[in-house]
Amino acid sequence: MSATEVIAELSKLPAEEQKQVFVFLAEKLLPQAQSNPKQWLGRKLSFEEACDVVFKENRELLSLLAK
Repeated sequence: MSATEVIAELSKLPAEEQKQVFVFLAEKLLPQAQSNPKQWLGRKLSFEEACDVVFKENRELLSLLAK
């Protein structure tokens, strides 16, 4: 099954189940990072990079947003 087919099937799931899949994938794809805010000070990040930082360092935030 291709990724496109998987995405099409996921879109057919009820909203609550889609949220569960989202949280599961985020936990698998975003490795737990050691929080070190100094490494980000003074750096200009793209939106995508900033999102990665926020979600890698705030896994609970991702779960709350999915609810």
